[in-house]
Amino acid sequence: MTMTSAPASSDELAELRSLAGDICGAATEPVLDLQQRDVAFNPRLWSHLDEAGLTRLSTPEEQGGSGAGLVELAVVLEQIGYHAAPAPIAENDLLASWLLRTAGLSVRTGVMTAAFGELHTRDGRLQGTVNSVPWARHADTVVIAGPGFVAAVPSTALTISPNDDIAAQPCDHVTVDMTVAADTFAAVDTDLAGEFRDRGALARALQTCGALDRAVEMTVRHVSERVQFGRPLAKFQAVQNLVATSASALCLARSASDFAVDMAQAHGFASEQARFAVAVAKIEASRAATVVSRNTHQAHGAIGFTLDHRLRHFTGRALAWRSEFGGIREWQRRLGESVLESGYSAWEFVSTYSSSS
Repeated sequence: MTMTSAPASSDELAELRSLAGDICGAATEPVLDLQQRDVAFNPRLWSHLDEAGLTRLSTPEEQGGSGAGLVELAVVLEQIGYHAAPAPIAENDLLASWLLRTAGLSVRTGVMTAAFGELHTRDGRLQGTVNSVPWARHADTVVIAGPGFVAAVPSTALTISPNDDIAAQPCDHVTVDMTVAADTFAAVDTDLAGEFRDRGALARALQTCGALDRAVEMTVRHVSERVQFGRPLAKFQAVQNLVATSASALCLARSASDFAVDMAQAHGFASEQARFAVAVAKIEASRAATVVSRNTHQAHGAIGFTLDHRLRHFTGRALAWRSEFGGIREWQRRLGESVLESGYSAWEFVSTYSSSS
């Protein structure tokens, strides 16, 4: 699929959503009902996504990407969440590729993931450990950033200790102790930690919306078909309340996430508008993860928790992503501090940084 830097039309975004959904669904639908904790990384799925130009949507064409924008990438990230697809597109494109380009290093081929940690260089060697690196065991390159540097480290040069999050997704511990070469290491004079966190937080908010959309959709179908006491569960007011509350929480999260995408696309992640919008998106997505997971499992009853039911793949991911790149309390505190430091009232702050101009 050919992408351009021009804004995509609604029809083009619908086409992109269908393409990403078809590829991800073909890989995951056959395994979602298997009695296993995880949906294993699938090299064939990654190959199909890569051939379609979806693994580096926001990377410029001259650096091996599709040259699209954040709006297009957001569509794909939601589909990753909706299908529980084991594909580190956010890590590969929005984080690793961005870090390399920012540091003036070439974007690597294959699967990349990214991490930020307090590593140090000594006598020409990069040393240290970074915990909870998503998909590290499946990556060809781990792009590691730290205070004043970015390094592209081949996974073969790392010691990777496998670790899983609560949804059984790879979230590994990585130890590096290697001599750095000029083409794999670059010093940077800007602090990348804040934007790294913001980019990761927005990616997780978008993926969470996709996963929760699937959970709500499954719940609506279940309560419409399941009969108790002679009538469908959907006829009971308590069940209706569970579904309605879930749908409203998801709607808030999606609106906030879409707004954050628009602000980051228009002003850049380093802008005050994007920082404000990303904070709200991460807060609302994390809150929705809690509400929707609780309500949809309650509506499904005991069967929603079993290994042979697919609901857990979506609620589990949403709950795992809730704490990545900052938990809800951290983002709430950050947002409150931003208001206090701005000199504006709360309403003035919101109205100022919600402006698209």
